[in-house]
Amino acid sequence: MTTTALDVRRIFNVTQETRFHFNGWYSARKHVVEQVMAHTADTVHRLTPEEVVDACLGTPGAGPPPDVADIREWRPEFAFTHVAHHVVETLGRLPGWDEFREFCETDERTRSMLWTPAQEAVADARADRLRAREAMRHKVLADFTAFLRDTYVVAALRRHGLDVRVHPLADTVFRVDAWVERLVLNPRGGPQRSADLLVHAMPPFFFHDLGLTGSEQVGAVPLPTRAQLDRAVRSLRAILYPR
Repeated sequence: MTTTALDVRRIFNVTQETRFHFNGWYSARKHVVEQVMAHTADTVHRLTPEEVVDACLGTPGAGPPPDVADIREWRPEFAFTHVAHHVVETLGRLPGWDEFREFCETDERTRSMLWTPAQEAVADARADRLRAREAMRHKVLADFTAFLRDTYVVAALRRHGLDVRVHPLADTVFRVDAWVERLVLNPRGGPQRSADLLVHAMPPFFFHDLGLTGSEQVGAVPLPTRAQLDRAVRSLRAILYPR
């Protein structure tokens, strides 16, 4: 079940566009590169839907965030997906919101990836400190909620025997949310982020929108329903294993 950064590079760094994109990232972001290229996705592929639901139960609702432009436009060195995957693999499980927040504060490496940069962004924001802090909490909580939702989809599809894979390198550099063999999946709907990078690959990649909407609230996390997941499984099997 393990997927390394080298596995991801071997699969996706196969076009002129992806090589250009990867080389630019590799040369410009050495600190991030070291972390991401050493990352192995394992625990995230072993999670069960029930474990994800348990993590969702303690997720608080956020409500509308204060509109603080400096926080809304903040782009830290490490994308949230880097942090979330690192936390899951380090703990060996998927934490709920409270444990995730505590780990980000107390674990030295995770603190340097998210907690400290977030505090610095709040301190530098041209807004009232309390509003900036609340805006940051909303931003991180929204990212965490999205990660839980996507992880639930992966766990549910894997339970049905589909070898769905994820990795932060695939997400942030090759714009691949998830994949099965040479089928690139889009769990959230909308345009395929990776199409312009992978369209000239040979053998070709194929792209599939799972069409999953979060319509069943678990805690504050909108998860797809069982009926939606069943339809997604049927569509994936028809594409991957045509009769």
